[in-house]
Amino acid sequence: MSHVRITVVGGGCYGIRQTRSLLKAMDAGKIAGGTIVVVDRNVEPPAAAEFAGERRVKTIVSDWLSYLLRYFLDGEISAGDQLIPAHIAPHLLFDLTAEYLRKRDGIEVRQVSVESVFGLPFEKASGSVRYISAAAWLCPFSCIEPAICPAIRSERTWDLSKLVPEKMSDDADAVVVYKTEHYAWGVGSIPVSGILNSLSGLEELIEASGKNIIRIGVATTSNCHGVVGLMHVSHIRK
Repeated sequence: MSHVRITVVGGGCYGIRQTRSLLKAMDAGKIAGGTIVVVDRNVEPPAAAEFAGERRVKTIVSDWLSYLLRYFLDGEISAGDQLIPAHIAPHLLFDLTAEYLRKRDGIEVRQVSVESVFGLPFEKASGSVRYISAAAWLCPFSCIEPAICPAIRSERTWDLSKLVPEKMSDDADAVVVYKTEHYAWGVGSIPVSGILNSLSGLEELIEASGKNIIRIGVATTSNCHGVVGLMHVSHIRK
């Protein structure tokens, strides 16, 4: 069996809490054993001291985007690898997608503002991206987004991973959704293989398209919360 790598984005209080939960889940046999890689740009992140001596945790000093770009371009990815995104962060997977595509010959990427309206209780533009939520209330950090929503005590009828492509259909030729789902003990993750498949799929789409500019929406969502970006991709054929 391949060795599983779980990448935790951020080595501060959130990353420490997520890593603790992952270790407990490993101890309980809820998830496969492997290496938890905590990535933080600080030379001495709190996670390094917190997990000193824990052989299953490795701390890497790097900015998040540089680390992920190396990982997806050059790294050896196993089927069970997981990415644990940061709760408070820029739209990291949008930036990863843009930089991944820019590494290809003849590809130019320009970020544009999201003008789509999603009809949700919370929508807020921040720069070119839009943060969205189906919740009109504050959700707990470790909510696993069950079928029965604890806040309203009735069925959760929404799934932003499906709503976003529908609402962006007029503004984008394609929409990629990186979906976070409950992994273990209140920690949400995105399968790394799914991210890689989406990146490869975009390359194929761009190559096959006869358009001068391809409009691609990129969203990172759970069922309830998300952030959405839009890029215009040009393919300069020689």
